[in-house]
Amino acid sequence: MSRPFYESAGGLRFSCTRCGNCCTRPGPVYFPASDLKRAAGYLKITEDDFRRRYRLVPQEDGVEALDPPGDEACVFYDDARGCTIYEGRPTQCRTWPFWAETVQRRRSWDKATRDCPGMNQGRHHTPREISRALVAWETLELPEGDPW
Repeated sequence: MSRPFYESAGGLRFSCTRCGNCCTRPGPVYFPASDLKRAAGYLKITEDDFRRRYRLVPQEDGVEALDPPGDEACVFYDDARGCTIYEGRPTQCRTWPFWAETVQRRRSWDKATRDCPGMNQGRHHTPREISRALVAWETLELPEGDPW
């Protein structure tokens, strides 16, 4: 079996520009229990209040998620300020762009760079660091997205 792209490339460069492109893409934002606790704590509200206020929806795999209808941005994204819970953001957001569907194949990475100006820029992340991001997804049992 061939090695994943990020390993054969010796790591990847990425520095978040806080452009919001990842925050304004359609799709769910997952809040497994530990992430829900962190986000609620950051906002100084209870987890139940967080669930109600932001209308978390249980997904097929049991993980709760924000799932804005249509093409709406994440409710925590503000055009002027960026992510309003940046320090309390969930693992899904913390690990972008080091998601399995993005880093396994060069074609997927290259396609994602069209939407993310921070990719191939800034700090070099080693294969070990990228592997840790992938393990974070697996540990929390977050679902993988579709390949780019």
